[in-house]
Amino acid sequence: MAPQLIFGTATFGMAAAFNNPEDVKSLLTALKSLNINHLDTAARYPPTNPWKSEELIGEAEELSRSFVVDTKCYTDTATNGSGDLEKDKMEESVGKSLGLLHRKSVHVLYAHRADPSTPLEVQIRNFNEQITKGRCEAWGVSNFTPSAMKKLLQICDEKGLEKPKYYQGAYNAITRAVEAKLLPLLRIHGIAFTGYVPLAGGFLTGNLVNNNTAGTRFDERGPMGKILKTRFDNAVLASAMMKFDTAVKEKGLLPAEVSLRWLVHHSALTDQDGIILGASRVEQVMGNVNLIEKGNLDEDVVALVEQLWKNAEGAHCELIWGNSMEG
Repeated sequence: MAPQLIFGTATFGMAAAFNNPEDVKSLLTALKSLNINHLDTAARYPPTNPWKSEELIGEAEELSRSFVVDTKCYTDTATNGSGDLEKDKMEESVGKSLGLLHRKSVHVLYAHRADPSTPLEVQIRNFNEQITKGRCEAWGVSNFTPSAMKKLLQICDEKGLEKPKYYQGAYNAITRAVEAKLLPLLRIHGIAFTGYVPLAGGFLTGNLVNNNTAGTRFDERGPMGKILKTRFDNAVLASAMMKFDTAVKEKGLLPAEVSLRWLVHHSALTDQDGIILGASRVEQVMGNVNLIEKGNLDEDVVALVEQLWKNAEGAHCELIWGNSMEG
């Protein structure tokens, strides 16, 4: 079976996306028709307007109530994450999130990123306390390195504390370093993996390398255009993507379709895992789900994805997402 599809609400509240309750309600109705009943949000979403995503989900309560919702503790990206997971800050963040969402609890409460100053044991105990208080069913971590995860899990075992049940990290056809160290570690401890940026922020559509950026996330007139272009300003990555784009089109396919179908049907993910799909239009998410439902790729097409990874590996794409798999 394929991994679960989850909708990521990082675009909720951005000027060009779902920025009002009616738009959000239309999207949620469409998601229901696609059998997607799980939302991923965060106090930090959207990046340009923190807390707005949770607020919009709460304002669409009549529909959002029937969705499973995960969220993440607030993190200030102007800092290195120090203090984010202290008890008082976590209490404040979770309390505000639940208020905005109009919920007494969420499914999973995540650490959005590592907190380098709060002792790991304190962080773990703080998350365990949130479960005890009934504010979340389980806890998870996002963007922790394998070495940090080893330390965290060792503390859980030694102190008899509840382990995280979910890990969220970048994973796609050009971001696959998690397969070497992280995924095997998670499997040992029964931790599910939820992958985000399935199309590498839109890079795997081929639009950037083909200079077709108008109206896309790479359009410099948009809120993320310049940032995304800078992230992918890499000759190795551009060359790998251009070769992949040409090869899949010769098969009568498009790179976005191949990338999504590979991720769902051929990657290292199992039915215990999840994939976060994002979109700025209802038609976009419906189109992506329709592509996924076309099922397995032919072996020669899967081979093209493997070649893409070999060609792109030297670009260290993990670092683009601030999610180094070193250690």
